Amino acid sequence: MAFSAPSSNTESVKVADLNGHLLILEAIEYKTGIATVHGDADAIEVRINDLDTGFNHESVLFFNVALKNALKTKIGQKVLARIGQGTAKPGKSAPWILLDATGDADAVAKANAFIGNAGASAPVAVAQAPANINDPAVQALLAQLGAKPTN
Repeated sequence: MAFSAPSSNTESVKVADLNGHLLILEAIEYKTGIATVHGDADAIEVRINDLDTGFNHESVLFFNVALKNALKTKIGQKVLARIGQGTAKPGKSAPWILLDATGDADAVAKANAFIGNAGASAPVAVAQAPANINDPAVQALLAQLGAKPTN
């Protein structure tokens, strides 16, 4: 059985990494009073399915006001959008915003295909016979690994 290591803070996705990507965002919960280094803050927890890269990001917190406001009323819904940047106010960085992708037929088709595939049953594992240690291919692989014969 393969095991996964615990996630670290460095494995979280940054909004900038999603810039321009087609996403299905699922708003999970609006959270208030989250303790941060800047004091208590509100955030929206989302599940992100990045249709451009195939990566899924679970339990991402968006603290950005524009992203929070765009998703706050969408709890339990799937939102199809691209991440983009709005217009910067003087002395400020351009805010991250959601750009509606529901009017793009190709984007909607891609999202529907993703959702259809997500609902498909997982492939059935096929039992394989154990490898024969005397098989020349197995011996060649063992030799490449530097294994010594046990005879």
